[in-house]
Amino acid sequence: MDSVIITPDDVVEAARRAPNWKSSGLDGLHHYWLEGFVVCHAVLARQFQEALDQKSLPSLFTTGITHLVPKDQDTTDPSKYRPITCLPTIYKTLTSILSARISRHLNSNQVISCAQNGCRGGGRGTKEPLLINAVIGKVVKRNRRNLSAAWIDYKKAFDSVPHAWLKRVLELYKIDCTVRDFLVQCMGQWSTILCHLSERMTAAENHIKIRRGIFQGD
Repeated sequence: MDSVIITPDDVVEAARRAPNWKSSGLDGLHHYWLEGFVVCHAVLARQFQEALDQKSLPSLFTTGITHLVPKDQDTTDPSKYRPITCLPTIYKTLTSILSARISRHLNSNQVISCAQNGCRGGGRGTKEPLLINAVIGKVVKRNRRNLSAAWIDYKKAFDSVPHAWLKRVLELYKIDCTVRDFLVQCMGQWSTILCHLSERMTAAENHIKIRRGIFQGD
C-alpha cells in the first residue's frame, strides 16, 4: 500500500460522506459543523497527519459512549441489550479517511472477492441476499420445485473478534506500516462508557477497556 498523505480534500470528502446530525460522542461535535467550517479543514488535515506520523491519539478520541438499548421487555438480562456506541466525530473523520485509502488499496489489488458485500463500501450485505432469496423463492414456487436453503448467523461476530487477528489481517493485506502501527496503537486505547437510560453507569475516569471485539453500532 502506498504511504498516506492526508490533505484538506480528504477531510472535505470524509465530512461530506457522513450524516450531518448523527449522534456525537464525547466531543459533542456534529458533522454538519465540521463540513461547514471550511477554514478548519487544512488545520485538521495537518493535525491528522501529525497524529498518523506520531502513531498516537489523545485518549478522548478513542473513547466511546455505549448506549444500552433493550431488545425486549426483559431488562434484567444483560444479554437482552443492544449496544450502540457513539464515537467522537473527529475520530470517525480520521478513520473514515484511512478506511477510504485502505479500500482503494484493496480494490486496486483485488484483495477482496467481488462476492463479499458485508463491511464493504457501497455493499448491501443484508439487502442483496434477502432480494436474491425472495427471487429464488418466487421461481421455486412458480415452477413447483423443492428447495433446501440454510442461513448462517455468526453469534457475537463483532464482539468477540481478537485484536491480534485484526492486526494480522492488516499485515496480510499489506496495509502501509505507518497506518497499521497507528491503528494498532488506537486499538490498545479503545475504551467506552456505558450509558443506560441516559445515565452513565461508570465515571468518565473509569473507562471500560475493550480487549476483544470492536465498537458496534456506529
